[in-house]
Amino acid sequence: MISTLRAITACLIFFCAILQPLRAQSQDKGSAVDSAAKAALIPLPAPSASARDLFSRYKDRLVQVRVLLNSANEQSSLGSGFVVRDDGPKGVWLLTNYHVVSSLAINPGKFRLELRPTSERTVTATLVAVDVIHDLAVLHAEPLSGARAWPAFDLRDSAPAQGERVFSLGNPLELGFLISEGIYNGPVESRIYEQMLFSGALNAGMSGGPAIDESGRVVGVNVATRRGGQLLAFLVPVRYARQLLERAWQAPPRKEWRTEIARQLFVHQNFVAGKLLDMPGAKVVEDAVEGRGKNGKVDPTVATAKAGFASQTLAGRVVPTLDGSLTKCWAGGRDGERLRYERDTLDCSLRSELFVRGSLYTGYLSVRHVLLRNDKLATPQFLAIGSTGRSASSFMQIASGEMTAAECRDDYVRGAAHTYRVAICLKAYKKFDGIYDFSVNATQVDDAHERMLSTLALHGVSFDNGLQLSRMFLERLQ
Repeated sequence: MISTLRAITACLIFFCAILQPLRAQSQDKGSAVDSAAKAALIPLPAPSASARDLFSRYKDRLVQVRVLLNSANEQSSLGSGFVVRDDGPKGVWLLTNYHVVSSLAINPGKFRLELRPTSERTVTATLVAVDVIHDLAVLHAEPLSGARAWPAFDLRDSAPAQGERVFSLGNPLELGFLISEGIYNGPVESRIYEQMLFSGALNAGMSGGPAIDESGRVVGVNVATRRGGQLLAFLVPVRYARQLLERAWQAPPRKEWRTEIARQLFVHQNFVAGKLLDMPGAKVVEDAVEGRGKNGKVDPTVATAKAGFASQTLAGRVVPTLDGSLTKCWAGGRDGERLRYERDTLDCSLRSELFVRGSLYTGYLSVRHVLLRNDKLATPQFLAIGSTGRSASSFMQIASGEMTAAECRDDYVRGAAHTYRVAICLKAYKKFDGIYDFSVNATQVDDAHERMLSTLALHGVSFDNGLQLSRMFLERLQ
């Protein structure tokens, strides 16, 4: 890894050379860088007669999924799952969320899987397939001697109609299996991959459970609550689960998953970069994301999702920003009698993050601009404000269990109208070779009364894509 970072450092030096036409020269007249969501328990409304009937008919097809730490023989994470096929002596197949079993997938030697159905028996299971992009996983349980066949859910072939009643099942917070009644409200807007909006209560521990229609057919998989909202939750469309099951039934057994997770993270970041850079190969990556063959049906949600770099104004200054259906921007301003300078901010982010494990998310980016204008401060005081923007942020420089310490390079860059000191930093993922975090910090240095601090943060990208996105950002600096 160290030799890799040294090679990358050399590439960063090369990257600065690429920007040579923009670099400030001394002779230039104008010369002077947030599952698995955890939610508070939401009280569930009393179930209707149809909900009570569905629960009594289908509860035996549910399981609680427990990931246990071997050294302590205690649970490390909890979720729900459900049976999709019983092959008799060949075992039972179940579905859950990837985020429920992520710790075992990345460190299989430290953890093991245990299933607890409604019958109170304990069943051991193995992980047989993961879909990090759509947050799904397939489990396989060995048959129990003398046990009757395990009933399985049917998967619905067609998507539900908006306004159709949907029933979510699971085991929240080890309080027991239950059913939550709600309404399907169509696809979630501003998402890079399709998710279903469910206006019903999901609580921590229900992740990985099934969402069924009034006929008991699975239409989606519980994935997350809407943070900051009430009785709003997300479901993974069942067609993604069907695609993963087809691959799982044909795939040979494996004990190591980190390589496969890294491959999927690469596919995702290539897809995101392709949207931003309008890469010619974006359609090929799109097919890989959806798991489609040559004759696969194009997902309209993925095909129409838009994202890209754009420009807009902040207090009269033109700044690079993000645009498209996948992005969200918000602004803020501070002024008043007690504040002796003005501070305007603009933040934009791309909603494309993938959960890897714990607090680690990858495959997304954000842009932040802070414009400072001096009103009453002495020049040294004003120049001291935001001076940390001249170098890498402290969090970029510290190694962690997931990331190496940052390698940074800085130089002066001439934009269209102003001069900046730019620091470009790079951190490598310890467990996933070839994936990095980039930080580009540009601080305006040519005006004692006005200062722009601009930052591009890239999380979980390849080196080549990180370079291209960083260059595109810097070339838009005014």
